[in-house]
Amino acid sequence: MSGLARLMLDHCPGMLMLVNPASLQIVMASAPVAKTLGYSAAQVPGMVITEIESALQDVFYWEDVRAGQYLDVHDQESEYRCADGSLLTVSKSIRLLEHEGAPLLLVRAVQTQSERKVEDALAHTLSQLRATLESTGNGILVIDWRGSIEGMNRLFSTMWEIPDTLLDAHDDTGILDFLTGRVVESAVLSVRLHAILEDGETQDIFHHQDGRVFEASSRPQYLGERIIGRVYGFHDITQRMLAEEALRESRDLLEARVRARTADLNAANETLLQEKEHQATLIKRLEEAQNQLLQSERMASIGQLAAGVAHEINNPVGFVNSNLGSLQRYIAELLRLLSTYEQAETALPATAAQEISRVKAEIDFEYLRDDVNNLLSESLDGLQRVTRIVKDLKDFSHVDETERQWADLEAGLESTLRVVWNELKYKAEVIREFGAIGPIECYPFQLNQVFMNLLVNASHALEGPGTITIRTGQDDTHVWVEVQDTGKGIKPENLQRIFEPFYTTKPVGQGTGLGLSLSYSIIQKHDGRIEVESEVGKGSRFKIILPKNSPGGATVAKPVVKPSTA
Repeated sequence: MSGLARLMLDHCPGMLMLVNPASLQIVMASAPVAKTLGYSAAQVPGMVITEIESALQDVFYWEDVRAGQYLDVHDQESEYRCADGSLLTVSKSIRLLEHEGAPLLLVRAVQTQSERKVEDALAHTLSQLRATLESTGNGILVIDWRGSIEGMNRLFSTMWEIPDTLLDAHDDTGILDFLTGRVVESAVLSVRLHAILEDGETQDIFHHQDGRVFEASSRPQYLGERIIGRVYGFHDITQRMLAEEALRESRDLLEARVRARTADLNAANETLLQEKEHQATLIKRLEEAQNQLLQSERMASIGQLAAGVAHEINNPVGFVNSNLGSLQRYIAELLRLLSTYEQAETALPATAAQEISRVKAEIDFEYLRDDVNNLLSESLDGLQRVTRIVKDLKDFSHVDETERQWADLEAGLESTLRVVWNELKYKAEVIREFGAIGPIECYPFQLNQVFMNLLVNASHALEGPGTITIRTGQDDTHVWVEVQDTGKGIKPENLQRIFEPFYTTKPVGQGTGLGLSLSYSIIQKHDGRIEVESEVGKGSRFKIILPKNSPGGATVAKPVVKPSTA
């Protein structure tokens, strides 16, 4: 700096300082700075500005500067610390400058000549504030940023009954501890009294140990944009709470009466609903029983019709079978006669022998002699098959049997397969895995009805060529029959309903929904159970488990249905 510039700077009125905002160090200062504050000219450059500006608001300001916030200040009251430790009241201004691309802060301070006037104004303001605090209906407590009690009105000390010993001793810690110890929510009040610099307002309810209730609020006290303390207001709301409690009790009493009356009405409605549900259940059971009875009667009628048809077929089959047997014997005798004639052909005249040879060749005599026996054998075999089918049809028609009898379930399965073979032969390969189970006492023709339902359902479940596997097995107390298909399976949401009467997943006109319901009733009649596993896209497995020795009339377990985990 040139000598003239320095001369001009040192003779400017007031104190001038250039401050580096990054380090807060004084880069340059005018001569009045050292002279006014009592430092030597060499001491001021290099000092940190907060060594001079030590007031709370100044410290906050320079901390913001260090953080990069450069705000201009205009004629702000401040206190400068002199070299001897005394404080000097000044009015300062701060401006942001830029030198060679770097920021600098220019601080200009002028010593204040009207200190008494400021003090008088402050005293007047404090007097007004005190009058305001004393006239309010709330107890007021003011705590500064250091946690010290800055002031309270008389209503506050009265409502809290603070001992005079604490007030006279200015024991701030003791007073705050006394306050927290007088309420039920002591921990909450302690947090509130020590959260001085928290931003935002608070609202709380505190219950005094003598039964009073205080409504408390607090809000921060600002100096500029800085929090320098907190103001607490306490309002005694005991009477209001008592009035509200009395109102609540009256309301609760009224609500209790309303609830009692409503409960009586609900109980009456519940009783009516239960009776209605009971009647609906009885009606449903009656309908199920009626439907099953109709189905049983239908099956009995079908059985009687099948028995009549079988009887009518049996008569012509009988005489055809007899006639074919006689025809087989006649043909055998005729063939024996022809053999004898063949032996005598050599003795015939040449002309006759030639004619016979011509006729033999014309009718293919050798083929006819061999084929006629084959034809008769095949015809007799066909008649035997018809006879066996008629017998199975007659056996299957006994659906109205009333007495248990000993029966071979595997034979019943074979008989049922022959009856429904026309339903299965074009779309399913039937695999038998029989375990050679022994006879059990049962209603065999009713069980055949169950087997037929399961086999037909398995056939319907196949969407293309597939496999139906029939397994049997036994243990010490039970025998079981299992029918498994490789069809489309049953959806989980339908699996729980397959035994309900009239429930079917088949298209309209292709199923009555009574097959499995009737099957379940028949298994129940045998004191057995049905287990079902199914997986969509892979097929289903129905397993019938029957006791070897059933006393009859026992309650059957509910069918076990579950999606397959295989």
